[in-house]
Amino acid sequence: MLLLVGAVLAGCGAAPVAQTWPGLTVDGGTVYVISGAPQQVYMLDAETGQQQGTFLPAGEQQGVVYWSPVAVGPDAAYVGFGIGESQNGFSALYAFDPETGQELWSAPAESLIIDAPVYAGGTVYFGDSAGNLYAIDAENGTRQWSFQAEDAIWASALVVDARVYVAAMDHYLYCLDADGGQELWKQKLDGAMAAPPGLAEAEGILYIGNFDGRVYALDAESGEVAEGFEFQAENWIWSEVVVEDEQLYVTALDGKLYALNAADGTAIEPFPYDAGSPLRASPVLAGDSIVVASEEGRVVAVNGESAMAGWEWPGGAPEAGVLTTPVISDGVVFVVLMNGKVQTLDAESGTQGWTFEPPGGE
Repeated sequence: MLLLVGAVLAGCGAAPVAQTWPGLTVDGGTVYVISGAPQQVYMLDAETGQQQGTFLPAGEQQGVVYWSPVAVGPDAAYVGFGIGESQNGFSALYAFDPETGQELWSAPAESLIIDAPVYAGGTVYFGDSAGNLYAIDAENGTRQWSFQAEDAIWASALVVDARVYVAAMDHYLYCLDADGGQELWKQKLDGAMAAPPGLAEAEGILYIGNFDGRVYALDAESGEVAEGFEFQAENWIWSEVVVEDEQLYVTALDGKLYALNAADGTAIEPFPYDAGSPLRASPVLAGDSIVVASEEGRVVAVNGESAMAGWEWPGGAPEAGVLTTPVISDGVVFVVLMNGKVQTLDAESGTQGWTFEPPGGE
């Protein structure tokens, strides 16, 4: 199964339970998708969908496994791989050749790696479900430093100007020094977070969605919560907050795509757009439209002015749900379904392009 069920509701007493969805990355004309049975990284030609190679860690892997999405650096690709504790748990970050799939090195982690690692300036940053954030030398896998949060880290890090911003399930957003991992500040919010913040760089403001249904605005330098900014959705926000000029776009599990004023968080009419199904995936900008993908399995291009659907895929009943954020590259929308199938769509019209059916998939 590509979906491993379990979640944390902000404020409830349940313990964090890791989840994983099929990872999808597009870089340099190559699509990296976690798919198939057994699950592995498939490297596909972005124009044709033809398989170019695969990656699977050396040694026999059995049972239910967890993968992070792939991150790509100048000389290698990086992916988290792990087996749950009920199966003699093991987890590590792997580097592999992005053309051949040859394993280059691995760096052990204490627990499962859920979200994508981040490459920045010769270092790979990633978190694990034990609350560790690691900084790893991208060339040889040597650990440079690690930082311990109070609960699981399921969100990718945001690395900007020698600072690492990382959100955790302990309700804290942390800011660390990128070189040594020292804590510069931390800010406690009212719920857990499973996505990185968005940054309005010119204003120096971080925006982050929360399991309490709110979007918070924080000063990137000090971590102080910005006064006068207020927004509340009707359910959890698992989405990243997309910053576009003076507007923000964010989805929520209430099934709505919201457009917000970046200054105060007020909703911009005629939004929200109601997709009719929970939205776990983050919104993606595509020209004058915002593409959203629903848990039901529909992908919709929403007009940025009218908040109405421009095109919708599929035309009939969905084949499987979509929890992974689509990727847009060179006018093409790349979508991976929960059954591991990859579908491309024209970003302007929604017309179907190539389809990848994973070997051994359902």
